[in-house]
Amino acid sequence: MPASTYQIRPKRHHDSASVTASRQTVTWGSLAAITCLGAFLQLHAIAAKSLWLDEGSSITIAQLDWFNFCRILWRREMNMVLYYLLLRGWLHLGDSVAWIRGLSVVFAVAAIPTIFLLGRKMLGTGTGLISALLLSINAFQVRYAQEARSYSLLVLLVIAATYWLVSALDSKSRRDWNWYIAASVLAIYAHFFAVLVVVSHWVALLVMALTGTIAEPADVRSQFRRAAKWIALFTLPIWIFIATTGAGPIAWIRRPGLGDVIGLLKKLSGNAETSLLILYSVCVLIGLVMGAAATKQRRAGSKSYIVLAAWLIVPLVIVLMVSIARPVFAPRYLIISMPAWIMLAAAGITFIKPRLLAVAALAGMVWLGIAGVRSYYKVDFDIGRNDVRSAATYILDRSQLNDGVIFYTVSTRFPYDYYAGHSAAENKPDIVWPGTNSGVTWHDFMGVPSAAKVPEFAQGHERIWVVTTSMPPYDPKFLAFEAAMNQQYHLAETQDFPYVRVMLFTRQ
Repeated sequence: MPASTYQIRPKRHHDSASVTASRQTVTWGSLAAITCLGAFLQLHAIAAKSLWLDEGSSITIAQLDWFNFCRILWRREMNMVLYYLLLRGWLHLGDSVAWIRGLSVVFAVAAIPTIFLLGRKMLGTGTGLISALLLSINAFQVRYAQEARSYSLLVLLVIAATYWLVSALDSKSRRDWNWYIAASVLAIYAHFFAVLVVVSHWVALLVMALTGTIAEPADVRSQFRRAAKWIALFTLPIWIFIATTGAGPIAWIRRPGLGDVIGLLKKLSGNAETSLLILYSVCVLIGLVMGAAATKQRRAGSKSYIVLAAWLIVPLVIVLMVSIARPVFAPRYLIISMPAWIMLAAAGITFIKPRLLAVAALAGMVWLGIAGVRSYYKVDFDIGRNDVRSAATYILDRSQLNDGVIFYTVSTRFPYDYYAGHSAAENKPDIVWPGTNSGVTWHDFMGVPSAAKVPEFAQGHERIWVVTTSMPPYDPKFLAFEAAMNQQYHLAETQDFPYVRVMLFTRQ
């Protein structure tokens, strides 16, 4: 018997190790497949759509000399400064539309394994894999993976910051808290709204302390206060910028209503049919209910549910409250809460019984999610994309020697410059306003051409193209500008493209 016993034990140990290794192989293989799926969806048709105004601004800002780069950041564009710096280096390696947008794809692809690691740490491997899958086929994520802006970087960094917060709560390690500080600071420099995620972390810690779900809450609060002080110190330039510039470039945002909140949740779900929002809402509700039960009974995972609930709810509540006085509600800004929405849905799926029903729910979400991505390839769902590419092609194909062009909407110049710079057209019109043919300075990012300047603009040009996003009914400033143009020229033709109008004024 002893000999037999000694023979069996190593075999059992070997079998257990084999099962563990096999499970790990399946897990990492599944994650690799999910990541490849996400990369494919994000890269597919990446250059099909025109650069729009915000993307043109990103490219122009990143290409400014250091003096003008720093000045425009301090005067107007401090938000997304981390992205502009990264894009500045990225452009040295290539300048095709696909390459420029590819930087965002890098961040979006990296977010897939990162959300898996966070989900696994918080609620287990199953939740981590489902979270990664839902993120990889989410149209909102794919849409911003294909834009030369900072939103995919923002999503990656708020996931990373939350990962290090959860790690710090588990380990109580100063090193993990330092990583949390670093990720949070970088996230805020990627977009100001990331600070709302840090606030949600603070709220989550308060709830944990009140519900007794963390040991030594005083020590945890002390560590978080230390982290918050360092985050505030490292991001001090941002708070000075906000205090001195006010609303600035977000003055266009309108006050939100209930429909806007529902629209936001639909976008966070993947912008497919309403049935996808319903599926997500049911799964998120299940996740919240089970999380509340876990918290009440102080079961394992209760801290994770508190963090996720706060991450989802707190930013939205703060934005809605602030919007009463100063509208700041824009769905793309609240992409910061998309990972929490996805992870709560993933957690809810794991609680659905029987298992076959859970598989059906997940399959339905994947099917509808991919349908949402396919729909995005055809039509944008959260912006009116300015088709500057078509407008630029129209002008460049018809421009004559000594033509001039005025960009009444300043930011239309920036994507136009990109397309004009890559065009073989022989007669490119002179840039009359803003800036010159040689480029722009930080001064040229603001304002509109005044009617009083039109006689000066008209010197030396028999024909002038005007590019604007203004459409009837025109505002008084544009009407005054148009009247001044008609005193020097007459309107020969008008051509409309999606969210862009091209007007040709001639002396004949």
